[in-house]
Amino acid sequence: MLDLFFERLERNTTPPAEELIVVDDGSTDRSVQVLERWRASGRIPGLRVIRQPPRGIVDALNRACGEASGEVIVRLDGDATIETPGWLEKMLALRALSDRVGVVAGRVVFDSGRVQSFGMNIVSPAGIHSRGSVLREPVGRRTLDIAVDYPHESEAVGGDDLTEVDGAIGCCMLFDRELWERVGGFDERWSPVAFEDFDFALGARAHGRKVFFLPDVEVVHRISMRNPRDATTRSKMLLFRLRRGVGRFVPERVRAAAAERAGLGDHDPERLALLRRHYASWREKWGFDALNPDIDQVLARWGGTEVCWAYDDELRRAGEEIVAGYRGAAHPR
Repeated sequence: MLDLFFERLERNTTPPAEELIVVDDGSTDRSVQVLERWRASGRIPGLRVIRQPPRGIVDALNRACGEASGEVIVRLDGDATIETPGWLEKMLALRALSDRVGVVAGRVVFDSGRVQSFGMNIVSPAGIHSRGSVLREPVGRRTLDIAVDYPHESEAVGGDDLTEVDGAIGCCMLFDRELWERVGGFDERWSPVAFEDFDFALGARAHGRKVFFLPDVEVVHRISMRNPRDATTRSKMLLFRLRRGVGRFVPERVRAAAAERAGLGDHDPERLALLRRHYASWREKWGFDALNPDIDQVLARWGGTEVCWAYDDELRRAGEEIVAGYRGAAHPR
């Protein structure tokens, strides 16, 4: 996976990229050897490898951002590949249009061809969910943010147009270093992982900045190629490898049923317990239910700020002007 990550990044990235910082968070596989081989090759100028004991993804992200020397940072995930030539110039061009631009995120699809995220909806009656996904639970009675279906990219809604969004996932997320400092970095309360990316984007909004989904930059999240992020049992690892090896030949409903019986993925009891802790933390931090928000309650606390941009005519028009400015410059897709 790492070789493919670097190969696509090398092929599709041109200056002004100045450095690539990789934090190895206590890997126990061959990751370090692969990283050092790429660093020694010189094929990606400015590649730095930082090794640390395992402290979790949120700590690793903050370590990388703290080490960055540039004024603009792009968060990338090591299991997601950049598929668009000139992707960085496109993101920087959008950022350059206005000081109000805080976060720019790309179009993220799974390696199965299904949509993962066209940006995030957060402050809406439907609660937190990726744009392009389809809710499995009724609005107002949701119990899990992962209870969604991901249609094929060609059938998903909302992936073709540059648009302002509430938040974004972290596979490819551009922001200023100064903004990262003002927000306070990625919040450690979301360790070991989950919510830290769109929480950061909403934090940018709380500081008066906007968030945009840029479909011109495509990212493939290759979850079928990665190993589990956490320690697991030998039997579960065997099931994981079996599912990865034959999954593409098995209908999705059959894979889902097998995963539920095995307690894998979205059915892992530990993951579900973590999510429920995160929902409680979200309410404590932001003052509303992540899954079933009371919009009047949200407006009472955040009305007139960028958090509630979609409910404010002036803030919404400001975002539309930025979108028009980017398209008016005739940036190629």
